[in-house]
Amino acid sequence: MKKLTVFILSLFMMLMVGSQSVLANNRIDASAAIMADASTGQIIYKQNVDKALPVASITKLLTILVIEDEIQQKQLSWDTQVKITPEIAAISNDAAYSSIGLKSGQSYSVRTLINAALVKSADGATVALATATGDGTDEFNLKMMQKAKKIGMTKTNIVNSVGLDNGDMKSFKLADLPNNAANTMSARDVAILSQYFVTHYPELLQITAQKEVKFQIAKDQVKTEKNLNKMLPGEQYAVKGVTIDGLKTGTSDSAGACFASTGKYQGHRIITVILHSKGSNKDNRFKATQNLYKILKTEDHLQKIKVPSSVTTRKVANGVEKTMKLTPQQVTIWSPYDTKTDYTIGTQYKKKKLEAPIWKGERVGSLRITSDQLETLNGEPLTYSLYSANDVRRGNFWQRLLH
Repeated sequence: MKKLTVFILSLFMMLMVGSQSVLANNRIDASAAIMADASTGQIIYKQNVDKALPVASITKLLTILVIEDEIQQKQLSWDTQVKITPEIAAISNDAAYSSIGLKSGQSYSVRTLINAALVKSADGATVALATATGDGTDEFNLKMMQKAKKIGMTKTNIVNSVGLDNGDMKSFKLADLPNNAANTMSARDVAILSQYFVTHYPELLQITAQKEVKFQIAKDQVKTEKNLNKMLPGEQYAVKGVTIDGLKTGTSDSAGACFASTGKYQGHRIITVILHSKGSNKDNRFKATQNLYKILKTEDHLQKIKVPSSVTTRKVANGVEKTMKLTPQQVTIWSPYDTKTDYTIGTQYKKKKLEAPIWKGERVGSLRITSDQLETLNGEPLTYSLYSANDVRRGNFWQRLLH
């Protein structure tokens, strides 16, 4: 009887632990949520991260990446003037949309339109950008899907560049899709998108960090538009100890209130995503983001990992010295306070044989940390670049012969 009682108690405790672990991953009041370190992609918190959900205007982050690619390819520049057609003006002046009132027949710079798309979430400005090189809705959608696939977004479907339902796109809607067709992404995909955005185009954070922007709508008309992000420093939902400088809100009937954010905490850039926050108050997305940071602050810490000297000291061929030092000698990972993460360290070098000359700060390979307790956005090990800590000049004939 005693053994049976112990068994029942043990079973009860197992069920309780299992129940708590499930609850631990569903504590954010939203359909999906994720928090990750932008530099390594380490996932700190996740909740329903792989289900494709409507994302509304978070779409515009992907749109801007495509525009940035077109700028890099010299198809556009920041100063390119884009003329507003009557069809675009119809969207930009519809009070039911996110509008700033672009004037038909007037031209605006790509810089102005990007500011409008990221700060005000202006729908007409976004359509103007998508058509800037002559693309129709289908053509630009294809570019967006190709970009999404290239950066590792696997649960994404694009209907338009804006985030509106297909039927709300007026003359830009796709005839072969139903009116309620909408852009969808998983929370993981939005995090991957945000990570790419901040690591490849960090200058865009100067735009998303603006609390308000003045727009020259017409010769005699200037509009001041406030950033929709209420978590910027000094704003209503700012988080103490966190400097948030982006990224993008999204709101629609199908998506609810969504928010992808990025900010600095303890020297690390953090990414958070909230999809379809619960309740009728759109600000619940900011409260949900605050709760993600509360979990980070109270339950996780930066665990220091010393890199073995066998990794930080490497042989080098044909140099003045036989060996060279590599950095970093220590890295950090996010780890729960009540446990210490077990891990293994591996390396991957650009070349099997390091050969002089090698200059200080030159990237020579990568450090890879694997653990059953760690997960990244792309499913790969945590990866840190390895750099030369000093110059190793090419030796003379006798030095090379001796070494």
